[in-house]
Amino acid sequence: PVGLHPDHTEIIYAGCYSGIIDAWDRTTGQRRWVTIYPEEQSGEAGYNLTYRFQWVSPIVVSPHDPGVVYHGSQYVHRSTDGGMTWQTISPDLTTNTREHQDYAGGPIDHDITGVEVFNTVFSIAVSPHSPGEIWAGTDDGRVHISRDDGENWTDITPRGMPRFGTVDEIDLSAHRPGRAFVAVQRYREDDFAPYIFRTDDYGASWVTLTSGENGIPADYPVRTVREDPERQGLLYAGTEFGVFVSFDDGGNWQPLQLNLPVTPVTGMRVAHQDLILSTQGRSFWVLDDVTPLHQLADAASGAFYLYQPRHAYRVNAAGVEEEGEPVPDARPGNALISYYLADSTETEVRVDISDGRGVHVRTFSSDSSEAAKEGGEPIESKAGMNRLAWDVTYAGPDTLGGIEISGFAGGIKAPPGDYQVQLSVGGETQTQTLTVLPDPRLSGVVSQTDYEEQLRLGTAIRDTISRIYDAIRTIRSVSDQLEALGARAEEAGLPVEIKASADSIVEKLGAVEGSLRQTKNKSSQDMLRFPPKLDTQYLTLYSYVTGVDNYGFGGPEGVPTEGAYARFADLNVEWRALSLRLQQVLETEVAQFNASLQSRGVPAVMVSNGE
Repeated sequence: PVGLHPDHTEIIYAGCYSGIIDAWDRTTGQRRWVTIYPEEQSGEAGYNLTYRFQWVSPIVVSPHDPGVVYHGSQYVHRSTDGGMTWQTISPDLTTNTREHQDYAGGPIDHDITGVEVFNTVFSIAVSPHSPGEIWAGTDDGRVHISRDDGENWTDITPRGMPRFGTVDEIDLSAHRPGRAFVAVQRYREDDFAPYIFRTDDYGASWVTLTSGENGIPADYPVRTVREDPERQGLLYAGTEFGVFVSFDDGGNWQPLQLNLPVTPVTGMRVAHQDLILSTQGRSFWVLDDVTPLHQLADAASGAFYLYQPRHAYRVNAAGVEEEGEPVPDARPGNALISYYLADSTETEVRVDISDGRGVHVRTFSSDSSEAAKEGGEPIESKAGMNRLAWDVTYAGPDTLGGIEISGFAGGIKAPPGDYQVQLSVGGETQTQTLTVLPDPRLSGVVSQTDYEEQLRLGTAIRDTISRIYDAIRTIRSVSDQLEALGARAEEAGLPVEIKASADSIVEKLGAVEGSLRQTKNKSSQDMLRFPPKLDTQYLTLYSYVTGVDNYGFGGPEGVPTEGAYARFADLNVEWRALSLRLQQVLETEVAQFNASLQSRGVPAVMVSNGE
C-alpha cells in the first residue's frame, strides 16, 4: 500500500510488512522508517501481537492536510507529524475472534510471514468534505465510521455483508457528503460473488449494486470501486477479471476492458481525468482521458459526434521507447481528440484545428493522401468512438523526401490559448473548443507574449525552410528536364551547343543546390563528415527557437534570445543571395535556352516553382 496526498506528493508513505512504513521525502531524498510499534510478526500468532498489521495494511494521507497520516492494525492509528509519533484513535474495530488469530500453517510446520494475520483494519477513507470524518473497513466483514475525528465510532456494516467478507476498498463520493461505495471480496472462502454496496446516508442504509445479473457476472469478485469525481453516478469497478463501468449509479454494469489483459484489478484511482489501475501481475495501466464517458449520452443521439476535449498542456510529453527494452508505452500526445461515428464510412472524416485568430494549425484526415500532406497517418473512420492525438504544435516545415536532413523538422509548439476543433463528415460539421494551458512549472517565468513571440519567429524560420526546399524541388525539376532535352537533342542530331547549354545550366543549378543543402549526406552520420549548408543552419536555428532539440526532447521555452534574431538575419542575407542566383539562372539562362528550343520547334523547359 502507498499513501499519497492528492495534491502534495513530496513525501510518499509505502507499507513494507509487520506495520513498517517506509517514508521517502522526494525533495531531499531522505528515507526513514516511521513504524508505529516495531514488533516482529514473523512466526508469531496474531493473538500474541500488540498490533495486528496485515501485509497490505492501509496507509492514507488526509486530503485536507498532507502532514496527517492514517494507518490500520486492528485499530485506526493517526500521525500528525509525518509518522514520528502515533495516536490510536479507535477501539478494536474487528470481530477480534481468537481462533482466527492462531498460528498459521501446520499441522507439521508453521509459516507466518504477516500476510496470514487476520482480524485487521483493511481499508481506511477520509471524507473529502470533512477532515474529522473517517471510515474503516476490516478483513472480517465490519464497516465503521467516526464523524468526530476518532472520538466515537459507529458500526455501519451493511446488512448484506457476507460473513468474514474483506472490505477491500471504501470510496467516498466527491459529490455529496454521506455517500460511499464499498467493494468487498470473499474469494478466500470460495465465495466468488461480486459485492458492491452504496450508502447515501453515512451508512444508516445500504443498497447492493451487484446482483450477479446486472452486468458483472456472478463469479467475478470485486476488489475496488470508484465514483468519477466529476460526474456523479459514473462508477468504475475492478474485478478479478478486468474493469466494468456503470453509467446509472450501479444499476447496470458493462465491461470497460478495451485492450486491458484479463487480470485481477487490485486498485483504481481517477486522477486528472485519467483512470489509473494497479493489477496483480500485469503492472500498472492508464486509460487516458475518461471525459468521453461523461458525454456518452450526448454522443449516441446522432450520426457523428465530436466530444468536448479536455484541457491540454503545453509540455514535452514524449515517452521513452527503447527497442527491446521492457519500458511502458509512451503517453499519447498532449491533446486527445475523440469523436463518435454511428456507422463506418468511406466518406472523408476530417478534423481541422485553428487558433484564436482563425489561422489554420493542423489537419487530420481519414484520406491517406490528405493525411500525407500533413506528414501523418490517416485517422479512423470506423463505427464507434475514435481518437486522435494532437501534439499541440503547428505544422513543421515542408521538407524534401528522399534526402538526409540534419536537424529538427517537426512542428512549432502552440502557445497557450483556445483553439477550435472542427469535425467534418459528409459535408456536415461540429465544432468544439480546446483549451491549451501553459506548463504550470513555468508560471511567472514565461508570459503569454513570450509564447506568442516564440511562435512568430519560429513560423518565420519554418516558412523560410519550406521556401528553401521548394527551391530545391524547382532545381531538381528543371535539371531533370534539361538533362533529358540535352540527351534527346544529341540523339536527334541537333547542334551540339544545345546539349552544351543544357549541361552548363545544370551545373549552375547544382552549384546553387550544393549551397542550399549538403549533397554528400547519405546517412545520419554524414553530418559529422561534411560541413553543414544553409538548410541545416536554418534547421538548427529552428530547433533552438521552437524549443525542441534534434532528438525531440524539450529545449528552451519562451521569447527567443537576441542571438537567435541576429542569426536569423545573417542567414536571411545568405538565402537572399542564393535565391537571386537561382532566379537569375531561371529567368535569364533557362529563358534563353527555351527561346533557342522554340525557334527549332522543340518543347520548352517548364519551371514549376517547387510544385
